Amino acid sequence: MLMLVAAVFGAVWCQGDELSDLFPKSDKVVAEGVGVKITRVELDSEVKFSLMNAAAEEIPINVDQNTLEEQQLHELVFSRLMGVRATRSDRSLAYTRAKGAYNDQLASYTSAKTFNLRVAAMGISTNTYRKRLYDEALTRAVMERELTSTIRITDGQCQKFYEDNKANWTQPEQVRVQHVLLATMNPATGLELSEADRARKRLLAEQVRNMALQRKKFTDLVLNYSEDPGTRRTGGEYTFERGVMAPEFERVSFAMQANQISRVVETQYGFHVIRMVQRIPQKVKPFSELQKDIRKFLAEQEASARLPTYYKKLREGAGVKMTLGN
Repeated sequence: MLMLVAAVFGAVWCQGDELSDLFPKSDKVVAEGVGVKITRVELDSEVKFSLMNAAAEEIPINVDQNTLEEQQLHELVFSRLMGVRATRSDRSLAYTRAKGAYNDQLASYTSAKTFNLRVAAMGISTNTYRKRLYDEALTRAVMERELTSTIRITDGQCQKFYEDNKANWTQPEQVRVQHVLLATMNPATGLELSEADRARKRLLAEQVRNMALQRKKFTDLVLNYSEDPGTRRTGGEYTFERGVMAPEFERVSFAMQANQISRVVETQYGFHVIRMVQRIPQKVKPFSELQKDIRKFLAEQEASARLPTYYKKLREGAGVKMTLGN
């Protein structure tokens, strides 16, 4: 219900109708410097986005309005400073990443309409959301080039981190499965289907199972029948350990043998037909397999520690003045 209210509220807020005249937008400049100029209306838009996104995700905001405004202003200033420093290569990388992120998110929803409703719940259009993703990706690209890439992490530091956190590298037993989901919830409304519709879904699930038992290609069954938006385009695959999936799904998956087709399994999400692909035994990942990721993590960790000084230096270099505090 909260998401629906946010979506409706956002749609109304974004309309450019006569209601806008009741609360005139201020063009007051709240931050200005070399390559940076941010108006009150831009800041208000950022604050609105933050509030509506938090409402849609049901995440509490634990700061007062003034603090939130100050945080959002600093983020805007930093983004603009990064934009000024961006190279053509940075922009190309950011475009590729943002496009990929947008398409991945779109593919995770059952339909474009459902995705558009989720974006509307944030009080923005899909075009504005694309621009936000691009701006965020551009900030990351410039930071990686100017800050993270300059940090040198030695092999010794990586090895020490590996040894100090060895318990984290133990990968428990996992299974890799494919599944077809026949959902028992309307993705647009979040409401459960009627008993008659549930019965039809179960019958279809039994038919899919029979086709799988007849050696029909399971990937084709996934593509043609599955209503799991997160895996439909990737063969319906999940790789997971115990304690992650719905209990009914997990219990059946871990009891199966390779290439076995399950009975129809009912969970809170609907009816599943599962195919066991592979059982992966517990193992400790070797240092050689993790070294690259550890080096990247340590560099990003150090970059985060240096970020306040880096940001302050850029802000002072551009002579940025802000009216909401420093």
